[in-house]
Amino acid sequence: MASPVTYRTVGVLGGMGALATVDFLHKLVLATPAKCDQDHIPVLVRFCPEVPDRVDALLGRGPSPEPALIAAAQTLERGGAQCLVMPCNTAYAWHDAIARAVSIPILHIVDEALMAARLLGAPDALGLLASTGTLHSGIYQSRGGGSVSWITSSDDEQNQWVMPGIRAVKANCLDEGARLLQLAAEALIRRGARSIVMGCTEIPIALAGQTIGVPLVDPTLALAHACVAWAAGKASAAGAIPVQACGA
Repeated sequence: MASPVTYRTVGVLGGMGALATVDFLHKLVLATPAKCDQDHIPVLVRFCPEVPDRVDALLGRGPSPEPALIAAAQTLERGGAQCLVMPCNTAYAWHDAIARAVSIPILHIVDEALMAARLLGAPDALGLLASTGTLHSGIYQSRGGGSVSWITSSDDEQNQWVMPGIRAVKANCLDEGARLLQLAAEALIRRGARSIVMGCTEIPIALAGQTIGVPLVDPTLALAHACVAWAAGKASAAGAIPVQACGA
């Protein structure tokens, strides 16, 4: 009988939002090649409802979440976490500040999402469905390089569909969230998107099982698979990240 894999400990800086963190943990468990309880990854989770709204901060409407994010990251490190992940795309706008405040690596959700998108073979017409804060921060556009032609929602679409859809999921109104976010996704497809990155961790929850018409890249799922690879001591999860092809 083969010896069980000895995994390193993953720290999850979560609660942004709560349902998105639970969704990530569910994906992490399913991504782990476990046959019994003892085969799973040791995980420390810090729910952080005290973190100020990331979108408001990026748009200049609220306080910065940086101090709370750093404090939570340091708590996880002191608790024994050997790497950090944040199941919140927008929080990665503060990645560099958090990285300077801890001595453990942070797996980047955008990098993992882009790797998953490349597996589609057509990243040149990539839709980005994300919070207004994430779009404003440019974290996807800056890490995608010049090879990606991003198609993003208009201001009206953000205000009418995307942000209300995200807020609906945070309020556990999943049907309403799905309706609004599907309208936003269809608008991206009409403008030429051949696949869509669901760049907010509430969006995959809403669009699960929906008929969209193009492949959907789930950054939460990509991050979960990256965690499994990292915890097992592998350098990269490249090639191991499935693409959620909803309605493709």
